[in-house]
Amino acid sequence: MGADGEAVGVDRARNQTTTDGEQFADAVLALLAVARRTRGRLQPLFDDVTVPQLVLLDAVQACGREGIAAISAYTLLSQPTVTQQAAGLEAAGLLRRIPAADDRRRRVLTLTERGEQLLAAKRGLVADRLAVAWTSLTAEEQSIAVPLLRHIIDLVSELA
Repeated sequence: MGADGEAVGVDRARNQTTTDGEQFADAVLALLAVARRTRGRLQPLFDDVTVPQLVLLDAVQACGREGIAAISAYTLLSQPTVTQQAAGLEAAGLLRRIPAADDRRRRVLTLTERGEQLLAAKRGLVADRLAVAWTSLTAEEQSIAVPLLRHIIDLVSELA
């Protein structure tokens, strides 16, 4: 990204002739691309868990009691992928899969104490890395950044 927040290599003349919707789409695609690159750059911080596993642990904490389908929807991963990854995290002692109280055929997922500690520690590392970006925002930008990002996440998630 350039200093003005524009994707490097984007033709500035094109931005003057595109619609607001097209500019929004370009910005969202650039955000997705930088998020993908950032994920790779964060991996060296995690010697005991991968970034995708960390995302799954976060999802388990957020909605694991609602079951695999909820985690699948939250992460935009297929249910078989969630099931497979959860089995590995269970074997590593980071989460538990237990029968749901209302339907013993359905499994709910919860973090173990070790999983909770690991997730908290890794979130702290990510927060430390992102603190530089946060402090570069003005107070006004900070006041809208989180709600706006969450809203954009919801909008983009609906497209999947």
